[in-house]
Amino acid sequence: MTGTVETPGQEISLLAIWQFVWRNTLILAFCFVVCAAAAAAVSYLVTPRFRAEATFSPANNSENFGQLSGGLGSLAAIAGINVGGAGQKSEEALAYLRSRGFTTEFIEKHSLLPILYAKQWDAQRGQWNMGVDPPTLSAAVRRFSNIREISEDRRTGIVTLSIVWSDRVLAAQWANALIAEADTALRQRGVAELGRSIQYLKDESVRIPDVEIRAAVYKVMESELKDQMLARTRDAYAFEVLDPAVPPDPKDKDSPNRVLYVVVGGAFGLLVGCAWGLARRRRSDRAR
Repeated sequence: MTGTVETPGQEISLLAIWQFVWRNTLILAFCFVVCAAAAAAVSYLVTPRFRAEATFSPANNSENFGQLSGGLGSLAAIAGINVGGAGQKSEEALAYLRSRGFTTEFIEKHSLLPILYAKQWDAQRGQWNMGVDPPTLSAAVRRFSNIREISEDRRTGIVTLSIVWSDRVLAAQWANALIAEADTALRQRGVAELGRSIQYLKDESVRIPDVEIRAAVYKVMESELKDQMLARTRDAYAFEVLDPAVPPDPKDKDSPNRVLYVVVGGAFGLLVGCAWGLARRRRSDRAR
């Protein structure tokens, strides 16, 4: 008859844990307080960051885009051009807002390299610090993409653009400027595209002998001219701002979260205290 062999000392009971905690209460309390206080002190040394948010509605929720693309379906039938609907245009507009090319242009236009890499920039001499390799635009784009957040509510179609930065005023300015400049660039593209469509229709109207087809071309051309006028005159082309970004209050910090710092520091202190207690117990066992 065989039985199970239990190795003594391998099972840790709740009583053993309680005895360990009771014997090392002072050590655990000391480590917890010291580490929590150190974490709190570190949180005050970390540069605070603020979150500025702007909300807007993309093209598929703006009536202007539906009007601007109204005649393109007829144009596609004549010219063989595949034009997506408002939903596709909305996705394209958001993709452009996130794109590397637009981000690069934004950084260059606003001279953001010295701001994004302020520790490496000598403001007095107006040049990079000696012995420091100047940051590249590619690195700046990656860094800016980390401080810019774009989230879309699929149910309502509302998009929120957030900038998290140490300067709360700059954060709000960048958020509003990103939307405005992307809208302007998309407007210019749309106007140019409509111009090419109109010119194509003009050329085709001269070559088409059939009167009915020519009349259809003129009708589409009239619609395209109207769309071009709307694209030039409307305040919002691809993005309609619903709530512009404003500088957050100085006390409204996005990071650091000091409560989280204290909690993590205290937890780390308990781990250190446990390790200290175990080491103390081993030394005591060896001495015995």
